[in-house]
Formats: sequence, structure tokens, C-alpha cells
Amino acid sequence: MNEDLKYDTFRYFLECYFNPSANYEELETLVKEFNSTEESKYRQKLQQELEQIFQLDNWDDIQEFVRKHAMRKINSDRLTWFIRTILHNLNQS
Repeated sequence: MNEDLKYDTFRYFLECYFNPSANYEELETLVKEFNSTEESKYRQKLQQELEQIFQLDNWDDIQEFVRKHAMRKINSDRLTWFIRTILHNLNQS
């Protein structure tokens, strides 16, 4: 995995909100909780990190990142859906 991938806020979201006890059906609710709990600067940082992930288009490294920090194996189609869902709900705040 590319060690240059920091994505501290995305890692925080995965470890603290979308942890192994959460399921995919809860994702929108978890993003809403993130929106209501976290400061604006952290919401903006998460949005920037996720937009950067789309720009880099390096799904293998992001799959490994999610596996490491969320303890989930996720295919690229589901990962794309996952990130789009987070972005969409971040923009609903």
C-alpha cells in the first residue's frame, strides 16, 4: 500500500463511525451523526479527502486502506458507492 495515503479524517470516520459493528444500511445515519457531532472544518476535510480519492482513481490502495482501518474487504464497485454515499450525505448538512 502507498504509505503516502494519509487521509486522517477518512481514517477517523472509518474507525470511529463506520467501525466493524456498523453495517452498510446505517451509512447515511452515521454520516448524519458525523455532520451533527463534528466541527465544520472536519466535515470539509473529509469531503476534500474523499474528492481526492476520486481524482486519484487508485482503488486498490483505497481498498487496502478501508480493509486496514474499517476491517472490511470491499470491492471497487461497493467502495465507489460507499464514498459517493458519504459525499452525498456530507453535502446534505
